Amino acid sequence: MGTGHHVETRGHIVGFKEEIGRTADASPEAFLTWFDHAGDVDETFVRGAWDFSVHVARPLAPYLRSPEQKTILEIGHGGGRILASAARHFRGAVGIDVHDRNDIVERELSRRGAANVRLMQTDGRGIPLPDASIDVVYSFIVFQHLEKIGIFDEYVREARRVLTPGGLALLYFGRWCHWSLGTRSALRYAADRMGERIVLRRGFREMQAPVNHTNLLVSVGYAAASARRAGFEVLQRVVSHRQVPDGTTLYGGQHGLVLRRA
Repeated sequence: MGTGHHVETRGHIVGFKEEIGRTADASPEAFLTWFDHAGDVDETFVRGAWDFSVHVARPLAPYLRSPEQKTILEIGHGGGRILASAARHFRGAVGIDVHDRNDIVERELSRRGAANVRLMQTDGRGIPLPDASIDVVYSFIVFQHLEKIGIFDEYVREARRVLTPGGLALLYFGRWCHWSLGTRSALRYAADRMGERIVLRRGFREMQAPVNHTNLLVSVGYAAASARRAGFEVLQRVVSHRQVPDGTTLYGGQHGLVLRRA
């Protein structure tokens, strides 16, 4: 892991691992569908493919060349529902997560023909890969579950560290959304952007919440400043959509930044 202050993460990490472990003990199907509350395994991977297309591929496309020659990393791969699609579009794909049930994920990805994937367990703070070893990094519906802003900052630094020069990152994080969540109103979204500056005076809010609920809200301004401090160029701001493909026009609960390693 790169340099920087360390943050106590035991409660956050242990809570996730215990909850995921109980679900995995119930059945592989329960584990694979836990991350997005899908009705069955096929549904979770179909919706994962849509999430990859809408939330990852589309924002990266204007800046990405020759993905078939590159390696992509997902921070927080969960049950592999998005990583399976990433693997189909890149030479190789790597997933990291805090849980220890990659055996289930590997079997499911193999069953779905994703042979170019490597899965690794992380400590919940760093990325267990060498410097400049990855071409593209993304994370979706993960950083909103971090307990502390320091962990967010460390992951931003770590993403920059493992990227090759000129490499791309797409990092989503929880946004403050009082009026626009689940709507298609640009006016309500603009009001939330204004409200964010008032409510998140420090640029973030850490919250106590149950496992798999939102623990951290981060303003766009804070996230962009963190990325620049880490050595990124900020290319674009994006916002998530709710329940794609059903809600592609509805605002979701995350902002994201497309970044390039300077």
